[in-house]
Amino acid sequence: MNAADMLPASDTLWLALVVLGGSLAASLIFLGVLLGRLRETERRLDEKESRHETVLDRLQENEFRLRTIIESEPECVKLQAEDGTVLEINPAGLRLVDANQPADIIGRKIFSVVAPEYFDIYRENMRRVFAGEAVVYEFRAITLKNRVAWMETHAAPLRDARGNIYALLGITRDITEHKQAEEQARRHHTELARVARLSTMGEMATGIAHELNQPLSAIANFSRGCIRRLRAGGMSPQELIVPLEEVCEQAERAGDILRHVRDFVRKREPRLKSLDINQIVRAVVKFTEHEARHQCTHVRLNLDPLLPKVAADAIMIEQVIVNLVRNAIEAMTEVVPSRREIVIQTRLFDSDSVEVEVADTGPGIDGNLIDQVFDQFFTTKPEGVGMGLAISRSIIESHGGKIRAESSRDGGAILRFTLKISAQQSHRRERADSIHS
Repeated sequence: MNAADMLPASDTLWLALVVLGGSLAASLIFLGVLLGRLRETERRLDEKESRHETVLDRLQENEFRLRTIIESEPECVKLQAEDGTVLEINPAGLRLVDANQPADIIGRKIFSVVAPEYFDIYRENMRRVFAGEAVVYEFRAITLKNRVAWMETHAAPLRDARGNIYALLGITRDITEHKQAEEQARRHHTELARVARLSTMGEMATGIAHELNQPLSAIANFSRGCIRRLRAGGMSPQELIVPLEEVCEQAERAGDILRHVRDFVRKREPRLKSLDINQIVRAVVKFTEHEARHQCTHVRLNLDPLLPKVAADAIMIEQVIVNLVRNAIEAMTEVVPSRREIVIQTRLFDSDSVEVEVADTGPGIDGNLIDQVFDQFFTTKPEGVGMGLAISRSIIESHGGKIRAESSRDGGAILRFTLKISAQQSHRRERADSIHS
């Protein structure tokens, strides 16, 4: 018999109620805790959903703001796939390519508006962008309405959240006016250089007359000699061959001088050829020989005979050297005649350039003015116009070289300029270096 059997019936009932009540209370407590946890979870879910909605709203706001900025951007903004397909383009881009609606260009290859001769350049720059580079390139475009224009694109890779490049982001602008201005400036400099050459030839007329006088005098002398001997009789035709050949040679020499003068002053577009810079220097020295001699100036040459050929326009580079030589002659007018000397040197500057140096024994260049000597209209001469060195700089820079001036420690000015080695010569040097290595 257990304890419950020993209790009265009333006590047993109360005990059962107590036990039942305790279990119910525990259950109620458990349910209360569970309900509290459910409510806490629901609250957290609501907060998380609210934060998620806030993030989505912000993302949508940012996207809207970014799209508004792009659409209001005055320059073309576009996205391109790796094969050149236009994925997106803003209204300014549509106007740039003369598209009436987005469907005219979106989904099509960008090459539909790129001039055929620039296909390879455009593809190469796209390849670089999808390799991770940011690039800037120019190309000629033919719009959807066949308008020809020059474009400049700043392109960068566009990456996803994992860092993978999925598109090219390009900002393109029309640089046609800039290109036209560059071309106009180039033509202006070309015309200005021709005027300078005409002025130079006018000032050197005495020297030209002297150069022509020598072959013409020789022709006259040989011709008179032949006439005298013919009149004297007893002269065979064989004996006339040598003096008549000399007459022909001198006539050709005079013709070469006149041809050189004509080429020097005529108007024409620059033509880059593979040239011997030492030969150009010698031609200029001969050209300015009379003026140098008249000013009691000795010109000494120190030319490297092993120099590769340069890519240059012979007449324009002659003009540069003539300007430098004549400046040097004029700079030494106050120097004792016995000390007037010009030294012209040529040397290899680096792996792809040749340097020409013209040094004199004049007073040199004021250190405060040395940065201005190549500016237009700057001159230290009372009668000068300050265009010679400015034109020289323009010519050298158009050849891809550099020109600079400095004063020598021993007195006098030194002017140097560089010219690029011709592509053919550069290729030969690379092959020779590879063979020797």
